[in-house]
Amino acid sequence: MKPKALLLVPTLLVALLAAPHAAAQSEALPNEDETFTEVRPGEISTDPANLIEGARRGDVRAINNLGLLWARGIGVDAPNFEEAMRWWKEAAKRGYTLSMNNLGLLHANGHGVEQSYEQALKWWEMAAEGGDAWAMNSIGDLYENGHGVAQSYADALDWYRRAADGGDGLGMYNLGNFYENGLGVERDLKHARDWYERAADKGTAIAMHKLGLMTAHGRGVPADAAEGFAWLTLAGQYFGVEDAADAADNGRALEALRSGLSDQQRARAEEIVANLHARVEERRKARPFGARPGESET
Repeated sequence: MKPKALLLVPTLLVALLAAPHAAAQSEALPNEDETFTEVRPGEISTDPANLIEGARRGDVRAINNLGLLWARGIGVDAPNFEEAMRWWKEAAKRGYTLSMNNLGLLHANGHGVEQSYEQALKWWEMAAEGGDAWAMNSIGDLYENGHGVAQSYADALDWYRRAADGGDGLGMYNLGNFYENGLGVERDLKHARDWYERAADKGTAIAMHKLGLMTAHGRGVPADAAEGFAWLTLAGQYFGVEDAADAADNGRALEALRSGLSDQQRARAEEIVANLHARVEERRKARPFGARPGESET
């Protein structure tokens, strides 16, 4: 899955941002504080009114979030990616991998700089060296698609494995996709389903979508239209605004299945959805997201 045109940020008030990858200390620690958090007014690293004070104290989240405000044009006349880059470079100097990822995305998307996958790779490699699994997955995407590097399924597979080992849901999904389609590895639907299920337990909607299709059509498991419909229904609850195309595909797959379900199958599907949702939420809380940061559209 390609890196989207997103900025990666910790939570701010009034729904400005989404959040999990944040270290509150001035010394950034990778893979810390992965879960979503409630922000209290007055908090120096996430309250917009206190970011300058937080930055003065060397809080890397505050420094990163000042960059975000500039990038999104919040509280300023217009978005300014050059100013955002200045703040993110400062946080990156302090070892904050989230800002390194943001800098990589600026280069990958050509925001405020000339578009360059090569430069994006450099920043993501720095983040990966700091233990950031989201960056590892993004490097895998570059190798899968030959962006800024020689196309190589073998290298992509290696980076996706690293990302998955680091707890990244998209890395797990991408491994499943490689096994399903025989990319750089022997085609194996059992392994594909296993990785999709692990990704689904991280709340990765596209993995739930794939599980729905495989189950409904009997790919790797006996066909079960009700369970397939349940997975697709669950996926619809987890797609974000940045996943519009995938969400639309999921909706069409749901409609194609819906007309063929009996009343009994629909009732069973509803029960399965409730059970799957409870399972996913329980496992998300028990095992944090890993290094996948929160995402917010630019």
